[in-house]
Amino acid sequence: MDNGHPMMAKVTGTGCTATAIIGAFLAVCDTPLTAAVSGLACLGIAGELASRDCPGPGSLQWRMLDELYRLDQATIKKLEKVSNMRRSCH
Repeated sequence: MDNGHPMMAKVTGTGCTATAIIGAFLAVCDTPLTAAVSGLACLGIAGELASRDCPGPGSLQWRMLDELYRLDQATIKKLEKVSNMRRSCH
């Protein structure tokens, strides 16, 4: 998986957000691995979108939450960078 932005490593709470997203995906995916990859891909995509014209990590944090809220299936399919994995989430 190649989604994300380097500035995400400087944002407090990104790991907690990742854990919460993976937990949500566990409710709808066939396997824990699929849930983890799908959830992290979505977080990475949100980070990429949030980083556009973002001056720093403080702004990135709240912008990522907004991008997660606005994320839809079409955007995920367009921007996900996951290879060699067949996923089955509802």
